[in-house]
Amino acid sequence: MDQDQRIHEIRKYRIQELYRVQKTNPKQYHQTTKNYKKTEPYIHLTYDERKRIITQFSKIIGRWKFARLFAECIDKVWFDPSRTTQSIDEQSFEQVVSRYEHYLQIISQSTSKPIMGMLIHDNNETIAKRLTELMIQFHKKGTLWTKIKNIIETPLFVDSQLTCMVQAADLCSYALRRYFENAETDLLSNIYERADRKDGKVVGVRHFSDPNCKCLICQSR
Repeated sequence: MDQDQRIHEIRKYRIQELYRVQKTNPKQYHQTTKNYKKTEPYIHLTYDERKRIITQFSKIIGRWKFARLFAECIDKVWFDPSRTTQSIDEQSFEQVVSRYEHYLQIISQSTSKPIMGMLIHDNNETIAKRLTELMIQFHKKGTLWTKIKNIIETPLFVDSQLTCMVQAADLCSYALRRYFENAETDLLSNIYERADRKDGKVVGVRHFSDPNCKCLICQSR
């Protein structure tokens, strides 16, 4: 199909799909509508074109020597809520904040003034209030791992559709998820060089999983 025909067929299929889920699953209808709205600007692209774009973008990120990747990847099977008062999202947030703070403290040692940083988060009304409250607590009491000295304020919540750097972070998250869920290494291999390291070991990215896990992340820590 040419581009115009492809766009027409995709829109026709989406209308049919929305009618179907509206009758059978109202909750899924809301999420499907949201997904279609977000992906509408890209329906003129073929699957290969979309794949090529994210591959090229991941290679660009991989060449950003000034960038550092921090991530917490949690296997829900190994997460025991009875051993912590935090949700998975809250534990992930504390872990990433702690590692970012440590990084800022380390690079500040070679400067006359401390290097300060801030957090920018995709705007999500469901979690924005809770993460703001958590960050306020971290500033007062520290995290489980460190005092907060170099991260300023609470997270700045922005619309990811308007912010290229948040889209870059989304791509990194997508690459990690595809690796753990589907064992796909193409995207991860392009960005993994940016994972924060200390003494040659990866410290910025953690896989919370089976202690005997043999994945790339666990083996490099």
